[in-house]
Amino acid sequence: MISRRDVIGGAVGGAALLAAGGAQASGDDAALKALLDKLAKGGPAAQRLAALKAFSPVALSPAARLDYDAVLSAFTTEDEIVRRFPFGAGASSPYVVTTRSGAWLKAVEAAKSGDATADTVRRLDAETARIAEDAARGVILPAFVIDKVAAGLAETATAVAATPDLAAALGRQREALIALRSKAGKGIGVGRFKDGEAYYALLLKAAIGAEITPGQAWDRASAAAKALTARADTLLKAQGMSQGTVGARLAALSRDERWLYSDDAAGRDRLIADMNAWLAKAVSRLPVSFATIAPGSRAVSMSRMSPADEAARRQGYREAPSFDGSKPGVYYADLNTIRTRPSWTLPSVVHHESVAGHMVQMPLEERSGAHPLRTRLAFPGFSEGWAIYAEQLAAEEGAFAGDPLAELGYLQWMLFRVGRLLADLGVHLKGWGVEKTTTFLNDLQGPPPVFSPVSQGIERIAIGPAASAGQGLAWLELVRLREAARKLPGSGFDIRAFHDAVLVPGPLPLSMLRARVLGASARG
Repeated sequence: MISRRDVIGGAVGGAALLAAGGAQASGDDAALKALLDKLAKGGPAAQRLAALKAFSPVALSPAARLDYDAVLSAFTTEDEIVRRFPFGAGASSPYVVTTRSGAWLKAVEAAKSGDATADTVRRLDAETARIAEDAARGVILPAFVIDKVAAGLAETATAVAATPDLAAALGRQREALIALRSKAGKGIGVGRFKDGEAYYALLLKAAIGAEITPGQAWDRASAAAKALTARADTLLKAQGMSQGTVGARLAALSRDERWLYSDDAAGRDRLIADMNAWLAKAVSRLPVSFATIAPGSRAVSMSRMSPADEAARRQGYREAPSFDGSKPGVYYADLNTIRTRPSWTLPSVVHHESVAGHMVQMPLEERSGAHPLRTRLAFPGFSEGWAIYAEQLAAEEGAFAGDPLAELGYLQWMLFRVGRLLADLGVHLKGWGVEKTTTFLNDLQGPPPVFSPVSQGIERIAIGPAASAGQGLAWLELVRLREAARKLPGSGFDIRAFHDAVLVPGPLPLSMLRARVLGASARG
């Protein structure tokens, strides 16, 4: 049984990293924090791991020991990735240059400052050399991404034409990528690489902090998608919509004028008022499922953006509340294309972005005192996975009872979540290309409920394998863990204690979380 007492009781050079590990005097918490602060600055994976292993955790407090064990787990996986697969940007991406990474993205800024120009040229040429080295191992950017990066490099070179050395380095990188395009093939996943499935399995492990085979992930995600699709089909038929894929019917429903807001100030104010009404109900339900509730989780609201942000077409964003509520939490909704936000899609946004999603999890993470390195590496998919789990929790609590359209909105969001997981697995495990992935997502979910096109999501999956999968798996694994805890003999399962076990210590690798919740019964 999970009890409250169990929960609550419970770029640096290699030489510098090793020296930091040996600087421990008594093994106390302050010494560990100093070491983790240094390790957070970067460095070779093997040397970061060695530095941490050189630190004795014997005298640490229970909370600091969580930091140590969680970061050690993450570093061990990272070291295995870069040791077995020495290409790309370490454990974050198999590609050193993409549309979202590389020195080229800061070239204009470097040209303006002048001081950074020489260093940027060196970085560009070093990356160009690494592109060639990786290509010799069969690691080449997908062709459609090469086209985007090459276009960006050309545009950037033109912008810095007054700095010839920088423009020339950008040109060399562009030429190197274009020369590789014919060798990229039609595939976009890491299955093209030697031992690609083993590489992808390690990336999944890094994303959730536990062993899982890509095949297991596929089976679990497929089962979830099947159940969600069946429920959506039932509700759509009850609305008189029985023809076409679930995605096509959701697309038609999203265009129904009855559920759309007017594209003016009055429409935007009404939308925000509707979201705050859902939020008030979500806050009132907190004691049903949570024992430890941050005061800040009650001091939350949904809001319009400032006129300047709206004019700049800024995407939706949140300001997390502090634990004590002295800093309130606010989610600023993106209402630029308000006519694509039917009212029935909003409740799930509230549950994900505020309560019981991010604005319940983040204040408790703050209070846990978890070191930022643990928070970042232990279970990268955890925060987003918790927020997806919170959407499901709202449905289980009866948030959508008697409101089939709101439930359909929830189902569309969940199909979007599981769709990204399946698309990630499909691209990297099953060899899906852009066209197949696009068709799959459109048929499954209809128009994406987020304000980014399907093509952008596919690009992110291609250049950041396992990142989207990690978020979806985090949700599914939290549900599996809960159900396993519920079945423990004589557990007297209490969902409020379970949520404490998951949230109060701060993010932990899934393997550690399983052990804390299930004890000797923990298994994959």
